[in-house]
Amino acid sequence: MDREALLIAVRREGNALLAAAESDPTASIEHCPDWDIAAMVEHVAGVWTFMTAQLAAASPDSPTRPERDESPAAERLDRLVTALAETDPQTPCWNWCAEDGRRAGWIGRRMAHENAIHRWDVENAVGEAPPIDGDLARDGVDEILDVAWRYQMRGPVTDYPNSTLHLHCTDGEGEWLLSSEDDSFVVAREHAKGDVAARGTASKLFLLVWGRRPAGIEVFGDEASLAAWLALTP
Repeated sequence: MDREALLIAVRREGNALLAAAESDPTASIEHCPDWDIAAMVEHVAGVWTFMTAQLAAASPDSPTRPERDESPAAERLDRLVTALAETDPQTPCWNWCAEDGRRAGWIGRRMAHENAIHRWDVENAVGEAPPIDGDLARDGVDEILDVAWRYQMRGPVTDYPNSTLHLHCTDGEGEWLLSSEDDSFVVAREHAKGDVAARGTASKLFLLVWGRRPAGIEVFGDEASLAAWLALTP
């Protein structure tokens, strides 16, 4: 997805999250059982504040700790979107991935998917959550394979399942074959047989790799292998 589309998604998904949260702040989040909606909103708004600080600092070497921000979540979202729009995507900015990927554009992509998965969480808590936009969801699968299954806040991921996983999108382009290699894994974007395969719409695959296991996902093969790959999700 291009920068403009991701920026639109940051705003759209963030606004939808906040709108849904107003209906019942005390409702429990199914896949984050220790949180209610109010806690989820505060978490996401805290991420918005943190990432806005990284954009302002433009320092790739270490994270910038923002001052405590108790302003309304909607204002924090506005500040994030404004900062993303005004910052060149090639501007150096800290994140927890490899040093050569520490750019402002990384933050825009990460925030689009952060807002999408938690928008779904909140809407799912108060009713039936609409699916994730197909293009955004396909990029979201790519993003988790680029980011969360390789780098986490504690450092690089180095322990991978000794099996292959095939993800197959049923409502458009999108196939991924994952296989471990030494202390990393490789992704072949092709149709091929794996030890386990998961088939579903782009939205459902996005939810699956983020640990939501939505209804309508078809699984073929070794369920234990699928569970091992999904355990990489933080």
